Amino acid sequence: MEQLIYLYGFIPENESKEKPLPKINGFDDKESIYTIPVGSMEAVVCGLNESEFSEQVLQEKTENDMDWLQQKALHHHQTIMDLNDTYTLIPLQFCTIYKNEERLYQTIETKKEKMKNTLENLKEKEEWNLKIYCADQQLKADISQHSSTIEAKKQEINHLSPGRRFFEMKKMDSLMEEELEKEKHQICKEVHEQMNQFALESIIKKNWNKEMTGRKENMCWNSVYFLERPMVESLKDKLVQIEKSVDKRGFTLELSGPWPAYHFSDLK
Repeated sequence: MEQLIYLYGFIPENESKEKPLPKINGFDDKESIYTIPVGSMEAVVCGLNESEFSEQVLQEKTENDMDWLQQKALHHHQTIMDLNDTYTLIPLQFCTIYKNEERLYQTIETKKEKMKNTLENLKEKEEWNLKIYCADQQLKADISQHSSTIEAKKQEINHLSPGRRFFEMKKMDSLMEEELEKEKHQICKEVHEQMNQFALESIIKKNWNKEMTGRKENMCWNSVYFLERPMVESLKDKLVQIEKSVDKRGFTLELSGPWPAYHFSDLK
C-alpha cells in the first residue's frame, strides 16, 4: 500500500543544506519528518500509513475523538514553530495530506514560481500578533468623568422633573454603551495606526469571544503585522509607550510572536 504524504510546509533548499533538518517525529509519532526536493525548495513532509490515516478515518477522529484532535493539532503547531525558528518557511494548514508524492508534485508544479517568490518575500521577516483587551467598567468610569457628550446629557437630566429624569436616565445607559464602543474603537484604531508604521503589511482579524480567550475582559482588537526583523524592537518599544498611556483607561495590549507567516505567505 502506497504511503500518504503529510505536508507541513516549504523551505529554501539552500537553507536546508546549511542547517540539516532536525530529528522530529512525524504526524503518526513513529517515523521522522523529512524533505522532498521541489526545484529550489524542499517540501517538509512525513509518511503516513493509509489504513491509519485515510480520509474516512481522519473524519471519524476529528468528529469523535477530541483528545486525538488536540494532540495532533498541537503536534502540527509545534512542528511548524520549530521549523519557523530555523528556516524561512511557508507554513501549511493542519492536515494537508496528499495521496502520494506524485500528487504532491502535480499540485506544486503550477505554483512553483509563486512559491519561490513567496519564500523570497518571507526572508528575514516576521509575523507578530497584537490583541487588545478592555475592562469595560474601568473605561466607562473614565468616560463618565471626561466625555463632553456624557456631561452634556447629565446637565440636561439635572434640569428635568423627577418623572422625566427616570426615563432619560434609561437613555443615559444606552448613550454610555454607545460612547464606550466608540471610544474603544477609536483607541484601538489609533494604536493600530501607530503599530502599522513599522509594518510592511497588516491584517485586522475578527475578535475572539471570552470563551476562546479565557479572560474576563472583552477583546476589542486583533491584528497581525508583517515586519522586517530590524523593525521588531522598534515596534515593541512603541508598544511600551502606548501601554503607559492607555493602561489607566482599562486597556491591556498583548503582543505575541514571531509566528509562522500564515497570513502573509498567500498560499492556499
